[in-house]
Amino acid sequence: MRQSLVERSIGLALLALLIWLVLLIVQPFAGALIWAIVLAVALWPLFDRLRLALGGRRGLAALLVTLVLLAVMVVPIVRLALDVGRQVDELVRLGNELLRAPTPAPPAWLAALPVLGGWVERFWSTLLVDREAAVDQLLPYLRDVAPRLLEFGAGLGLVALQLLLSVLLTGLLLVHGELCADYVRRFVVRVAGAQAEHLVDVAGGTVRAVALGVVGTALVQALLALAGYVLADVPAAGLLALLVFGFSTVQLPVLIATLPAPLWLFFREGPTPTAIALAVWVVAVSLIDNVLRPYLISQGTPLPVLLIILGVVGGLLAFGPIGLFFGAVVIAVAHRLLLDWLDQPPDRNDRLPDDR
Repeated sequence: MRQSLVERSIGLALLALLIWLVLLIVQPFAGALIWAIVLAVALWPLFDRLRLALGGRRGLAALLVTLVLLAVMVVPIVRLALDVGRQVDELVRLGNELLRAPTPAPPAWLAALPVLGGWVERFWSTLLVDREAAVDQLLPYLRDVAPRLLEFGAGLGLVALQLLLSVLLTGLLLVHGELCADYVRRFVVRVAGAQAEHLVDVAGGTVRAVALGVVGTALVQALLALAGYVLADVPAAGLLALLVFGFSTVQLPVLIATLPAPLWLFFREGPTPTAIALAVWVVAVSLIDNVLRPYLISQGTPLPVLLIILGVVGGLLAFGPIGLFFGAVVIAVAHRLLLDWLDQPPDRNDRLPDDR
């Protein structure tokens, strides 16, 4: 019996209501779930090898991967958040000591730096002749240091909770990886036909390639920064290198994490060759990701480098850190669809009369 228009409308309305309710329930976990999917897809080859090495025990392999992710991603951020909360008074005291410490003359090249060079040079000169006047210029900003630091620590705590949930969901996705992949493939085939099934592999390969580029670039930047810190005898070099790794991974400006070390040397020893060399080194380390990340990503995907840059940078600007993966996947799938369409022979009915 054919359904009436009213019955079909009621059915569609109930289906729309069901979809809306599901999205409403999942929405608080959407960010963590998206990152978990990215991590699970990126780590699947490693997880599969580990599972085989453990005699097929999926649960144990997923547990080991989860523990490693917790140690690498969550624990450092939790420690940093706790340290920021505990060290507010110490950081304020250190800032006061730096303001009272003997100040060397500003280097001649400082004023030539773009944007902030002139202001920094004038403030530095004022600090030499009238320290109280220079401190008065900073007081409006110094009053907000402690609240800002506490707010920063609380924000890091929320990031750690988000990452913790993402890591736990990653472990669950790894345990049920084949089932989830089967659902995705069946959905794609149902919507776009059997010829689109290979797009799932394209998307998965792109996610793994971007993950390799992001993590590989962050690791290289952290190791290079660590080498510079050790050679310059900067204290807490390991912690600073870990901070560089975190900034690079989440696509924050790495220069924010690398610049404090040479500035500390400038205030402590003046414009010595070591301080100048470290400043040049950390700037170079901060800029290397612009070349290294697209190169590493291109090693894991057949996409042209121009499309990789377009997808990664455009996705980052449009959607934030998750856009690194989302933008690259969208560009890769669109590129694959375009190639499939171009490779298909034209329909005879679509040819122009002159082509007969």
